[in-house]
Amino acid sequence: MRALSVQSQLNVPLSKLVPGNRNPRKVKPARESHKRLVALIRAHGLLQPLVVRPCEDKPKHYVVVAGNRRLSALREIHKNDGDPKIPCVLRDVDAPTADALSLSENFAREAMHPLDEAEAFAALASKEGKGVDGIAAEFGVTERYVRQRMQLATLAAPVKAAYRAGEIDTGTGEAFASVPQEKQLEVWRELNGHPRHAEQVRNIIANGWIDAKNALFDLKTLPEAAVSRDLFSERVLVERSAFMDAQTQALATMQGTLKEEGWSEVVIGKRQDVQDRLYNMDRPKQEFDDATTRKLAEIQARREKLETKANQIDEGDEAAMEKVQRLYDKLEDAEDQLVRQATPVHSEETKALATAFLILDPDGQVQREYRVPRQRHHPSANGSSPAGAGDMLETSKPLTSDDLSEKQLAATFTQHAVAVRAAMTDNSAVCKRILVLLLHDKIRSEALSIRHEANGTTLHADNSEGFTSPALDTLRAKRAKLDPFAGEHFVDDRAGYERLEKLSPAKLDALIELLTAQCLTAHMLRRTELVHALATELKVDIRKVWRPDAAWLEGFQKIQLAHLLAEFRGPLYDTMTEKRKKSELVDALSKLFAQAAEGKLEDKNLAERVNRWTPANLRDEPS
Repeated sequence: MRALSVQSQLNVPLSKLVPGNRNPRKVKPARESHKRLVALIRAHGLLQPLVVRPCEDKPKHYVVVAGNRRLSALREIHKNDGDPKIPCVLRDVDAPTADALSLSENFAREAMHPLDEAEAFAALASKEGKGVDGIAAEFGVTERYVRQRMQLATLAAPVKAAYRAGEIDTGTGEAFASVPQEKQLEVWRELNGHPRHAEQVRNIIANGWIDAKNALFDLKTLPEAAVSRDLFSERVLVERSAFMDAQTQALATMQGTLKEEGWSEVVIGKRQDVQDRLYNMDRPKQEFDDATTRKLAEIQARREKLETKANQIDEGDEAAMEKVQRLYDKLEDAEDQLVRQATPVHSEETKALATAFLILDPDGQVQREYRVPRQRHHPSANGSSPAGAGDMLETSKPLTSDDLSEKQLAATFTQHAVAVRAAMTDNSAVCKRILVLLLHDKIRSEALSIRHEANGTTLHADNSEGFTSPALDTLRAKRAKLDPFAGEHFVDDRAGYERLEKLSPAKLDALIELLTAQCLTAHMLRRTELVHALATELKVDIRKVWRPDAAWLEGFQKIQLAHLLAEFRGPLYDTMTEKRKKSELVDALSKLFAQAAEGKLEDKNLAERVNRWTPANLRDEPS
């Protein structure tokens, strides 16, 4: 073996450098690695000279002992700019020694620690103002690689120290880097500075943060500190309380949308809060679109034919029976497949009876489930209980506009009673009879209440939000004119008596009639017969003093609104309204009532039908 000469520095023209063919790296470097090295040398020059030895068969040429990748990069960089001289270290050694040198250099070369790269990239961004795209281009890496490394630079100090010391691996460091530093420190303290593995860290983080993939809201609406991007798993994390608040608000919007679609009730809650009610209800019967329904009907018809054919086969003809059975099984399989592939459909009748549950799970996901009552007591339209109401009745009949909610019943009964009050003030005979009923010790009535007692009609008229009535306005105006105690909180009886002495007999009689009329009251949920009888005697037309407005119509389900619109305009409208929102139907009906009352409808027959319509609970023959 030839003795080693002393190594020396020299600059060799690029064209005189020959790649070594004895490089121990047999696997060709990835193209990305080559590009990265090219970018690095372009940016910072050749940081480490090539190791060369004289070429035995080419004078003035040198074989590269260590640095073939750098040589390849240099040739790409300088392919169009002459023949630059490359810094080299000359080692005058034989081939076996050159092999040993090459192996030694490749073996000893150590990859840069990810944290070193992270801090270097972060420094370029903060100190030199370079963007991610510029850093990626400079080092020949992807922008995602740069972002991931820079996120490692955000590790909290104790986590970074443990990572650099090799006490935690890269995966664990990446898990910590997915959240802000203050959260990292909380997890670090919780683990006493000794995390076992990355999954343990992620599990703890999951208790305080939620994957944004389940969000129903726009992340831009959240505070910046509540959102963290885990670039290593390509997730966006949201602080748990902020996520749940925003998700709940989004569910409230979804709740409104489902109600617009016609669902009777929409419940939002955690599973543990709604599960009792959920499990006490039935799933709706599966429904299908028209095309699927036709196909299922065809399968059923063919099945019935096979059943008829099977009944006609002799008991001993097993071959014929097996053939029919195979055909029958095929029909069963076709039906099962059709049902599995069918898009879920819910009819308007189902929605009007069903409850939609929006269940918020701990991981932020929302489960949507639909349920219908197992049994339901269905009162008649006038609010009275039907025969046998003690037994729970099946809900097979679709809701119509004759089925009023308790709120609607209360509103119409109040309007009715107030209108009767107003009519009574113009009829002395009726007022005197009512006064006798009030004063007589043998009379018991749910239709009369002196003003000291709770009077349901008065309470509803005075306190119900949005309640308006021309009849009520008339009564208030009369009282303001007749009542000497108007505007006072209370009056002592002696003082009151003395002030009444000053009233003329006619004014005193008018005040008596007014106060007597105001003792009239109504039951809020069922028809009060005395009020109804008085309305008939006094010829009170409720529709002359009241018309259904949007607030009252809101009490209907979507299917009931469609039924009412079809009642006015014809059956065709019942199907046309299925795709319209509930609010659109409310608006259409409230405008129709208003236009009919104001004489603005060109169709006089339609106007008459609308103006003549009254809720079922106020009709002479209630359902």
